[in-house]
Amino acid sequence: MRSVSILLLSVLLASCGTDKSTDMVFDPSSEDEQDANQNVEATFTFIQEAIFDRSCATSGCHTTTYPNLSAGQSHAAIVNGASSAGPNQPLIKPGDPDNSYLFLKTIGASGILGNRMPLGRPALSDAHIAALRTWIERGAPND
Repeated sequence: MRSVSILLLSVLLASCGTDKSTDMVFDPSSEDEQDANQNVEATFTFIQEAIFDRSCATSGCHTTTYPNLSAGQSHAAIVNGASSAGPNQPLIKPGDPDNSYLFLKTIGASGILGNRMPLGRPALSDAHIAALRTWIERGAPND
């Protein structure tokens, strides 16, 4: 009796079919997207770990070229650090993200020299950009 029930259920399910236009597609988010949607803190520790360590201080990027964005080196290098835009626009101008050249490079603002950063990698998530902006607005503390 049990095998007849299973057979009947199988036939019933097979005959139902699906409407392909309404089938749900499971497309899991990448690790970076999941991280971007987690709690985002506007602290330098978060900026270093979530942005610089993952997107900037990688092999061939900002570990051997200016600015050095390696842990323990980056804060001193970027806060009031010289940028290619000139002395009126440091890499990070505490309290002023709109005149912080590093921030402008990450959003691909008009007027930057070269390309949006991180070069050759996906753009930073909206949450990471917001955290970077807020950290700069807070005065870019080494927290």
